[in-house]
Amino acid sequence: MVASVPVFSDEVKINLPETEIEGNFEEQDFIGPMFTETNTSIKVTEKGITAQGPSAAMSPHKSITLMPSVNQQSVDPSGLADISNYHESFRFRGVEPTGGGNPGSPVNVKDVPLSGRPGGGMTIYDMENFESVSIYKGGVPANQAFGLTNIGGKIDMDIKAPKEAFGINLKQTLGSDSFTRSFLRVDTGLLATGTGGFISFSDAGGDKWKGEGESDRTNAMLGLSQKIGERVKVDGYAIYNNADVNTYRSLNYSQASNLSDYYNFDYTESSTDYYYYGYNRSDFEDLSLLLDMEYNISDVSKFELKPFYWQDKGDFFETITIQSGANRVRNWAIDHDMYGMLAQYSTNMQDMKVDMGYFYLKQERPGPPTAMKLYQVTGTGLQFDRWQILSAPTKHEQNQPFVSGKYSMGNFTLEGGLKYLDYKMPEIRTYITTGIGDVSYKTALGMAATVEQNASAQEKDFTELLPNLGASYILSDSLSSYFSYGRNYGLSVQLYPYFISQKQGFYTAGITLQELWNRQELEIADNFDLGIRYITERLYVVPTIYYARHKNKLAIYYDDTLNIYFPASNAKAEAYGFELEAGALPVDHLSLYGSFSYNRFNYTQDLRNSSGGIVSVDGEQVPDAPKVMFKGIASYMLGDFTFSTIMRYTGSRYGDIVHNEKIGSATIFDFEVGYSKELKRFGMKKLDLSMTLNNIFDREYISIINTTDYQTLGSTYMTGAPFTAYVSLSISI
Repeated sequence: MVASVPVFSDEVKINLPETEIEGNFEEQDFIGPMFTETNTSIKVTEKGITAQGPSAAMSPHKSITLMPSVNQQSVDPSGLADISNYHESFRFRGVEPTGGGNPGSPVNVKDVPLSGRPGGGMTIYDMENFESVSIYKGGVPANQAFGLTNIGGKIDMDIKAPKEAFGINLKQTLGSDSFTRSFLRVDTGLLATGTGGFISFSDAGGDKWKGEGESDRTNAMLGLSQKIGERVKVDGYAIYNNADVNTYRSLNYSQASNLSDYYNFDYTESSTDYYYYGYNRSDFEDLSLLLDMEYNISDVSKFELKPFYWQDKGDFFETITIQSGANRVRNWAIDHDMYGMLAQYSTNMQDMKVDMGYFYLKQERPGPPTAMKLYQVTGTGLQFDRWQILSAPTKHEQNQPFVSGKYSMGNFTLEGGLKYLDYKMPEIRTYITTGIGDVSYKTALGMAATVEQNASAQEKDFTELLPNLGASYILSDSLSSYFSYGRNYGLSVQLYPYFISQKQGFYTAGITLQELWNRQELEIADNFDLGIRYITERLYVVPTIYYARHKNKLAIYYDDTLNIYFPASNAKAEAYGFELEAGALPVDHLSLYGSFSYNRFNYTQDLRNSSGGIVSVDGEQVPDAPKVMFKGIASYMLGDFTFSTIMRYTGSRYGDIVHNEKIGSATIFDFEVGYSKELKRFGMKKLDLSMTLNNIFDREYISIINTTDYQTLGSTYMTGAPFTAYVSLSISI
């Protein structure tokens, strides 16, 4: 897990762990440190992704687990079944980017979203096709972090472009619990027509490490690049993914507190049981398309256009307990798409760079859900009970014009920008389902004759100015400082399914969905970062302090005038903390990397319970947000071999906002041995072998907590994966 990091001249290179602070060095000359980045951003390169083993091969979230203030937890070694409340399980600085019913993905590709949530968009990427993963925490420049949300930060990935020479890469991985993954990528090389391309295919699968069930995934990606004359270049990419996943059963707090007795607790093998493993699964098929068109108008200006499209179709099946206390199997059918574009004009004017452009996005629901059916379990299997939700397929819509500028003078760099966000939250049309049986969603819509007006709401429009401002100053050849401010946004749609599940209580109180829908607001976070970057030939140290103020944060709210209890975006919260990232080369062939973070994220007001009583949570850390995390890696190179040890420490955290359900700290160790050899025989160019051992001490611990930031009761817990082993062989031709 090492990288060559140039310092001070183009001949001096040092080995540091495979993470780098983005933008430190002049790209073309490498003359000296250019610490001019004015925001908190970190990049993991291709070698860094590979070094984290097979578990990061299909998940961008797993590839950033070593970064400071990133809390990514896993129940499944491969990452395919890492789902918490239908979203990815991770947090930036204690903030859950997709929590609270947010319908957006925190992952962008080349600055645009190629997937969404909920659905199958989490694992549609083969990471061998990406050259880097960058994360942005706190405020971000106006020309980045587009999509339905960026409240907790943003992940952005760069695609590994078609190679100029013909090449084939074959990779085979075998591991615990019958895991197997085959990957193939073929690059055409640059043809005489100025065309280049690649195609990749992978097939992965394996048993769950506990209980019955398995995960299977097939993925294909196509990339084409075409030069047109001297000034025009067009790149096109397509991704296809099909995944069938049996999920893991969660624990209640009593079970989580007696982990040795319940570590292998999972779904049953009986189809007459509500908790049968076959009734708890997901299957999704996804297609993503991206065009990246660039026209170089002159030597100092260019225009880029990036249209994109994503289509997602599949089902979640899960066992739930309805309001009456009875169990049901719920089928959440999802069939939605997203499309949009990013248009940007960039120009350099002496010491200033200016970007201006426009981002557009339209995403079909869910979320919130459009189609949910409930089933009863009988002696012969599932029997249709009723429709829980039947709603028309309306769409989210975003328009974001923006302008961004960056000015450098001597040792000083100033960057600023402004986005104007126009966000239309979709109309909700709920249908009465009396007489509609176990038919498809489209058939049910055709049969639906009557709108349930009290459970419907009109489109709601939000507008917001999103400024950012940052500055950096080079203090010496090895030391620079920076400050940044930026405003981020997010939206929850959790009110609708909450209303539907308890609508009789709302109707008794005379409350309609429209009344509560009108109270929805965008969550806004104002972020402030202050950091120092110190880099020498054998050491870098990057400390950062931050503060963020959140308004309109989702919380369960008791309205004494309505005598009703519901999720509302009207709470206030704050986040603050300290991050430290460091890398060192103490002796030749030994590289060290470590990150430390102290994160506080809490409401700045008390909440109310369902009886209207005060819940004292002012100043209390939100659930599933450890205050302290430490991660590190030590790598030693011995000839063609590399030996790496990875350690991750996650401090204690809580499953509820009132801190009655404490989950203790956990320290997990991984180990990897890699062999890499450039070969000029047998038609091969390079041979890579690796053995990866995860959780080498077989530590029993709680990984994912299924909760919300305001959860007071009912959180559930998932065990972390035990010791697992993988071996991988990669051949480049």
